[in-house]
Amino acid sequence: MNLFGGKTGIKRRPANVRVVSAPVVTKAPAPLPRNLVSSREQERHSTTARSSPSGRSRTATPNLEGNDRRLKPPNKRSATSRKTSPNIQAQPKFDEDDNSSSNDDDTASKRRRVEAIPGNVDLKRKLRSRRAFSTDEDRGKFAMIHAADTTAVPRKTSTISESATIDDITVKLRYPSASQRERYDLEFGKDRIDSVQEIIDIAKTVADFYLTDEQAKPFLEPNSGYIRQLEKARNNLANNKKRGEITPRPVLLNDFKAAVDQYNAALQKLRLDKVLEQNLDDKHHLPFNMVKLILNQVYERAVSPKVDLLRQYENGGDNVYGELLPKLVNQVLTETNLKSDQVFVDLGSGVGNVALQAALEFGCESWGCEMMENACTLADAQKREFSARCRLWGIATGKVHLEKGDFLENQRIHATMKRADVILVNNQAFTSQLNQALVNLFLDLKDGCKIISLKPFVPAYHVITDRNDNDPVNNLRVTKEGEYYSDSVSWTGERGIYFITEKDATRRHLARE
Repeated sequence: MNLFGGKTGIKRRPANVRVVSAPVVTKAPAPLPRNLVSSREQERHSTTARSSPSGRSRTATPNLEGNDRRLKPPNKRSATSRKTSPNIQAQPKFDEDDNSSSNDDDTASKRRRVEAIPGNVDLKRKLRSRRAFSTDEDRGKFAMIHAADTTAVPRKTSTISESATIDDITVKLRYPSASQRERYDLEFGKDRIDSVQEIIDIAKTVADFYLTDEQAKPFLEPNSGYIRQLEKARNNLANNKKRGEITPRPVLLNDFKAAVDQYNAALQKLRLDKVLEQNLDDKHHLPFNMVKLILNQVYERAVSPKVDLLRQYENGGDNVYGELLPKLVNQVLTETNLKSDQVFVDLGSGVGNVALQAALEFGCESWGCEMMENACTLADAQKREFSARCRLWGIATGKVHLEKGDFLENQRIHATMKRADVILVNNQAFTSQLNQALVNLFLDLKDGCKIISLKPFVPAYHVITDRNDNDPVNNLRVTKEGEYYSDSVSWTGERGIYFITEKDATRRHLARE
């Protein structure tokens, strides 16, 4: 064989074989196919940096994966069939760091998170909510679900140690707006929000997004910054947790509460100086990591305590429940170039996750329609909490409309679809009859409207002919067949395919020519 794999015409001469040592050259891995590289590159740009294998963040980016209790795909990677029963992620453990292994925390505090801003930023998007930064209407007091009130079982005084009272384990956190503070409790236990970690995630997000580099220095200073003080107190609480104590010792609670008070005071001064709202006026794009944090807060408070209601479904019918997770929603809506002056519709919106994300992340008018009673109940709860959460953060969103009923019959949804720019339908478990009914419904869409689906509405290799000239599918054109990977849908951790289809009535006319 020669170097290029062909046979050589030179015969070997019989001779003694001399053995010599030579370095082993390993073969470089073959490059990935172009289409796979493209898909993975899109995935990389649509998500934020993940934490290191040790579980400690290597940057100032909050690690939200462990604190997200929304419906999650099963861990079993070998499953290939669609899972119809939602799986709930177990309550996360506290960080295992202690003061002696805090170098990674130092590294985290030194650097501000840098998230790539899309090249097509919507400059028309206005992020600041004027109402959120004013106290004229209600002095910043409004209905919301505090983290301290989210336990599945009401907290009893008997769960608190003799040396600690309810006041001892309660801490109040200030947000960037002029709104009320949120109450957290610092008890450990199942079915509780990880209050300590969420507080640190919020503080990091505020420093990264609402402040300039100079303004953020007191928050991110690696030895004595406000976030570093929170991390040190967190590490001491984690050691207390490892010793098996349900309620932290008062001295440790006081350390964390003191760190929160310092953070609150610094943030309040910036707010009174109008620094936060002025900085927000200069921005037009929310980082995806912040979007995930806010959506997770809403879900954990409004849905997670009652998530068992979603287990009631009709197996094999059109009402099997499953959720698209924020990562995939971000990916597909970004690819449709959704803008704040456009209209989005989610057909079969479940508890409203996608409709809320579209309104928050893209600022668009957002509609959803769902017919399952329990899902509608939770969707209404999410919408209320979503409004409260966005006010806490000072963020203006697109208007959200959630309709109850059959999207094939709901007249308000039909009227909205006629002016919609993007429509999403999770038709993974829909019957062929329902998919065909949707194709008929799409006849009334305006040209250029984009339809996102998990199953195609246009059959593969479909060709317009004289025989099928009147088929409604001839008005649709598939513009993309993309791939999604783990953490994209609630029913599986396997890869899958999605489709973006565009209403294009000219396609049929061109085929006739």
